[in-house]
Amino acid sequence: MLRSGTVLVIGCREDELTVLKDMITQLDGALVVQAAGALDGDEVRRAHEVRLVIFRVASQDSRPDLALQKLRNFLGRNVPVMTLVPSGKGQRVRDILKAGADDYWILPLDENALPIRLQVLLEWGHRIRETMRTTSPSREGILHRLFVRIRGVFERLFGAGASPGDVQESTSVDTARFLDRWEKIRRLGFGSFGEVWLLREVDGREMAVAKIPHEEKLNRKFLVEAAILGRLKDHPNAVKLLDVVKIGGKVVLIQEYVSGRSFQELIDEGLDAQGKEKYYLQLLDVVAYAHRHHIMHRDIKPENILVTPEGNLKLLDFGTAKDVTRRSISSTVIGSRPYMAPEQIMGRSRLASDVWALGVILYALTTEFLPFYSENEKELMDLILESPPQSPRELVPEIPQELERIILRCLEKDWKSRYHNAGILQKALLGAFPHFGSGRTLP
Repeated sequence: MLRSGTVLVIGCREDELTVLKDMITQLDGALVVQAAGALDGDEVRRAHEVRLVIFRVASQDSRPDLALQKLRNFLGRNVPVMTLVPSGKGQRVRDILKAGADDYWILPLDENALPIRLQVLLEWGHRIRETMRTTSPSREGILHRLFVRIRGVFERLFGAGASPGDVQESTSVDTARFLDRWEKIRRLGFGSFGEVWLLREVDGREMAVAKIPHEEKLNRKFLVEAAILGRLKDHPNAVKLLDVVKIGGKVVLIQEYVSGRSFQELIDEGLDAQGKEKYYLQLLDVVAYAHRHHIMHRDIKPENILVTPEGNLKLLDFGTAKDVTRRSISSTVIGSRPYMAPEQIMGRSRLASDVWALGVILYALTTEFLPFYSENEKELMDLILESPPQSPRELVPEIPQELERIILRCLEKDWKSRYHNAGILQKALLGAFPHFGSGRTLP
């Protein structure tokens, strides 16, 4: 539940203000929506307990980034800002983010996807205000941070027997603690967008994972991921978002820690038919749930799937996921080659592209082979784009003909001939094999 405070809305039309008030009231009726017709420093400063500012760029404003810079001067850095951008100003989004907006929305407003984006910013704003209220930099804290920074410089210059992980820990964020609740244990991974750390609760045993961007310009990408995880929070096979914090100007996502082994490891070791079917059903269910919420994952593969010791599957890495509420396709080429659909390679991802990846996994579980594979990347792409997969029944003659039909429909080159989303695939599979999950269908 969100806590009381003010949402300051600047420059919106009356009809837009009405929609925003309805959205915010549904999130928390205790929040006060205060409207301002134009950017006014005195009015911004008078707003009580500002949790979020929603700033609408004027259609006639040729330099919206200057208005954002002015707003930031009034607000400081700690209040989240959502910018509403007229459709004709989309080319200025990069400048707007650089000038100080934390997130943006291209108008018109959308009552399905926008509220969760607002909720993430509101929770973030609440956390910032609570931290400012309850913590102040003590002399000891300042000296400790100074010591950590000096130690990091010394170790980089002279070695001092320090491991790379130790040096990275002292420099990756401003502090080893997140809002006095979590402390960093060790780095789990390092990628093109950021790094992943294992955390432990300071006063308890709970573990968590922190995703930290490399630089502030990636903040919006991380906020979008937070909003996507928020929309999937009620599904048991999706990773839970625990918190969103801002450390050293960077948005940090704190997620539940999931122990277990990757689905790929289990496949390599050999799964019995019941295990294959049980895990595939869980995967299918979480992807179908995401598709119902207009989220496409774009990188479904066994390496991005974790299975807990209790046998619960978790679909990971929603950092590449896309909200397709208002657009049916994504023009970004993202994915892992053996699991990428033809249109995904061409930069035209859609929900049916996830169905292709689900088809590749089902093909592999059935035959123990990938439908398309080559060590040469260009040759692999050519196979995906042009060659039909080998019939599963040629490799495993005893599998049901209807199962082969379902697999091959998932792997149709033309996305229009595929199941359009995972929910339709789920219905087709369980309709044909009501006992799927018991080990009676897959070899």
